[in-house]
Amino acid sequence: MLGAPNHCSCGAASLPTRLFEIVSRTSAARTTLLRCPACGSLFPETIPALAEAERQYDLGPTRRAKWRRFVRRLLDLARGRYVDRATPAEAMRVLDFGCGAGAYLTGIVADGRAAFGVDPVRPDSVPQGWRWIEIDAMELFAPFDWITLGHVLEHLADPAGVLSRLAGLLAPGGGVWIATPNAASFIFAVAKGAARDVDYPRHREVFARDGLEHLLASAGLDVTWVSAPRANAVLNVATTARQILSDPGRPASRRLLALVRTGFALLQHLLKSRRHRDAESPELIALCTLRPADPLQAR
Repeated sequence: MLGAPNHCSCGAASLPTRLFEIVSRTSAARTTLLRCPACGSLFPETIPALAEAERQYDLGPTRRAKWRRFVRRLLDLARGRYVDRATPAEAMRVLDFGCGAGAYLTGIVADGRAAFGVDPVRPDSVPQGWRWIEIDAMELFAPFDWITLGHVLEHLADPAGVLSRLAGLLAPGGGVWIATPNAASFIFAVAKGAARDVDYPRHREVFARDGLEHLLASAGLDVTWVSAPRANAVLNVATTARQILSDPGRPASRRLLALVRTGFALLQHLLKSRRHRDAESPELIALCTLRPADPLQAR
């Protein structure tokens, strides 16, 4: 299915490297995954028409079996500061950009915090304690002490513009927490098109660390990189395994081989040093603060 041309947000003029074909799991859309030679980010060559892309998000609520909810709660206990997005105790005005149903906001509303959620689709119900606002109205409720984007940037047509706008909504001393897939993930190398974070056509770009750091700097933000919990890699591989097993285009023997290879790659990843795990983690986590003004430029 043809679509609009897609591009890497770094704007490099050099030709990207063609990797492998990717297919939507909910429609007939297909394209080629590309890698930017300048910043290392991954992106699909084309994106379907807007109406088709929007339908990818209208899949109804996800219901987990009780045992899966129990396992997720145990994993969340092990993920510590990742679950609460490193929200400082002193952050009293919090904005979640791309809040979905508001699970994060519901969890952090306490001690009189003013919490706000922004999402293209208004939740069916907003639990008491936080407020859903229109994206065009964010400035009316600024400034914010803490802004979070939990797996949002990879969906955006203009991530640079959104980051610049959000940086302008920060209170002095405020910060931005970002989690997004990592283009250098070991899972892309072993599972290719079955990797969870291909997620075509919902993911417009999967950032490499250099590419994301450049975007953040352009928005006036300094970044500190944070290690992702090991449990996140396990969850990512679990979803990838389900996609491998459900792939009708592969014979059963090839699916089994791909599953074994992916599991072995996960084991290798978990046993590596933190420095090597961070480099190939399925996830980039960034803590950002406003860059101090240059006194020479201010004159």
